[in-house]
Order: sequence, then structure tokens, then C-alpha cells
Amino acid sequence: MQIYYPSLQAIHQQTLQLELEQCKHCQQTQQLVSHGFIRKKRAGGDPQAIGKRVFCSNRNHHTGCGRTMQLYLDATLRYVHHAGSAVVAFVLLLIAGISIGLAYTQATGAQTPRHAYRWLHRLHAQISAYRSLFHQPLFAPPLVCAVQSPCLRRGLLASTFTALLARLKQPLCQAYQSQLQRPFF
Repeated sequence: MQIYYPSLQAIHQQTLQLELEQCKHCQQTQQLVSHGFIRKKRAGGDPQAIGKRVFCSNRNHHTGCGRTMQLYLDATLRYVHHAGSAVVAFVLLLIAGISIGLAYTQATGAQTPRHAYRWLHRLHAQISAYRSLFHQPLFAPPLVCAVQSPCLRRGLLASTFTALLARLKQPLCQAYQSQLQRPFF
């Protein structure tokens, strides 16, 4: 079953046609039931719907496993307060040479770069997954820097995301999740 969808309407259409879908946990059909919206709290506003839950029912004469699956909008990053576009903007600002803290605050509008290094760590943890998509050769090393380690990591991130943007186009996070049906990070 597809996990990422372009709109809430597409998710709703999918949840109306659950009879023939298999549960990804127990592989049974005709047991899936729509189970409500997934909402994400937005700063200064009401919670916004970002997806729906689907329940493999083990109630009322159903023999499902009782587990749930989530169907998300492709612009949504699970477990992250900000949208995928903010993460991509963060990476593009880093590639442009802006400092990590400033890139985070500009991309998210946050007052402190509290999660910038967490994001950077998660992006670097996914580098091999990103690069394996297109079997990229080694990146061209950047110009000589005073401290090699940050420049090498930034160069690797830059070459990887430049290739991803060339292949998947903007909005990168949405295209990645929609085409590959796996989380951006």
C-alpha cells in the first residue's frame, strides 16, 4: 500500500477503497478500516490534518491483526515539527555557504538553532541511502579549508543534494517521498 499521497483528497479516496488492500503486517485483505486523521500542531494555530490512520480491524467479526498504518501527505516529515520544504531550504542554505545555525533559523523561522545539528546528523545518516538511488561516483573535493572535516561533510552533502535536485526536481522532499514511498529522513 502506498504511504505518501499528494493531497488529503487522495488519501480520502484511498481510504474509501480499502477492501482489496492488504495489511502490510499480516497480509490479510478486507480487514482495513479508516481510523481518523493524523494531526500536527502548528505554531500559533490549530492542529492541521497531515494524514489518516488505517486500522487492521480485529473487532466485530474481523480477523485482522489490530495494528495501524499511517497514510501521510508527501510534504510531511514524520516526527519533525517543520515541513519537508524547511529541511530542503536548510540544506540549500548550507550548500550556499551559510553557517549551520543561521541556515536553520532562516529555513524554519525559529529563534534558536536548537535542532539544526539533529537535522544535520539525520541527513548525514541518510547520505548512503540518497547516494545509492543513482549510484553516484565520489564527489569532487571542495577547495582547501582550514578545517577539513566540516568541509568534507558539507561537500558530500552538497554533491549529494545537487544530484538529487537534478533528478527529482523541486519540491525535493515531496518528490522523494512520493516516488520512492519512503521517509526523507
